[in-house]
Amino acid sequence: MSRQYFADVLVEPIGVSHPTITATTITPLVPVAYCPIPAFDIRPGKIYELTVGGTATIAAGTLTLTALLNAVSLGASVAQTTVAGAAAAAFLLRGYLVCRGGVIATGGSQNSIQIQTAATNIDVTIAQTLNLSVTCSVAPSIIPFWHVWRSLN
Repeated sequence: MSRQYFADVLVEPIGVSHPTITATTITPLVPVAYCPIPAFDIRPGKIYELTVGGTATIAAGTLTLTALLNAVSLGASVAQTTVAGAAAAAFLLRGYLVCRGGVIATGGSQNSIQIQTAATNIDVTIAQTLNLSVTCSVAPSIIPFWHVWRSLN
């Protein structure tokens, strides 16, 4: 018989939009306070999911996603080429944080932006926060309207 897991949000979604991102420096997509991982929660086989929806206006350039747990970098995506497009175009980002054999691996979906890392040592005895940050080569206007941060098992 398989294990029975219950998916649950780790933080209730907030009722207002997150701050607009207009910088060309690395900036959290969702404030880290809204993506906590309790102490002793990380274990082999554990899966977390972050889903973010909003609008973006980005000129031609590049966009890079970087994932961190507290201050430990899990790596960055390749620089995705962006093209000038519709103003305030809707976006949906869904990413997974998968714990494998005591190490963390991350992967993205939707636009196939992937972040993978070699073995990374994480202190599971302390609380962690996921920081998924965005860096654009030209000034964007990215407005994350909502997010869902949940544990799948």
